[in-house]
Amino acid sequence: MSYHELWTVLWNWKKEFTVREFCSIFASPDPNKVLHDMTRKGFLERVGWGKYKVNSPEEYLTKRMNITGSYSLLNEAGVPYALTGPDAVFFWTRGGYQVDRFLGFYPIHLKVKEKDLGKWKSFFNSRRQRFHVKDQPIRQTLFGLFYTLYPKTDFRTEDVRGFCVIPLKETVKFCQKNIYSYEPALEMLDETYNLGLKARYMEAKTNL
Repeated sequence: MSYHELWTVLWNWKKEFTVREFCSIFASPDPNKVLHDMTRKGFLERVGWGKYKVNSPEEYLTKRMNITGSYSLLNEAGVPYALTGPDAVFFWTRGGYQVDRFLGFYPIHLKVKEKDLGKWKSFFNSRRQRFHVKDQPIRQTLFGLFYTLYPKTDFRTEDVRGFCVIPLKETVKFCQKNIYSYEPALEMLDETYNLGLKARYMEAKTNL
């Protein structure tokens, strides 16, 4: 059984456990090494003497992929960009709404200028980052954290927490166009920025 498979088993067994509990259920020639290795890989977290917590998929994704650092990398390129789509929603909702990401799959969407496309390719290659240019042939399987580039002649940006993001108005239009996935985000944006959208996500609708 791989560590990834064992992690799935542990997640469905107990969210926290002791070494003794682990040994009583899972036969292993060296349980301490297994737990040490899984902690180093981000599957587990040590929370006390001989006690471990199973990281959720979201926690694992954050620890494994250094998501914060991947966003900060954009500002090191010295080339104009604009976070767009799901990332614009994520930033404008102040991290309150996250969708279209799951374990092992975290695309970062950004608009770039067509004339700068070569610079972006060189930059990401120099940093050993996976990327894909929208509407161009896919040369490798896309998984983990990668960047999706949307070449544009020009675009507008606004500063959101030190990052370049498409304007709020454009973000709202994106949510409205993809209403089934982003209706809750519209309500958050409406309440945060007093947009007068009267957007209300009613959870009760799905429970009838």
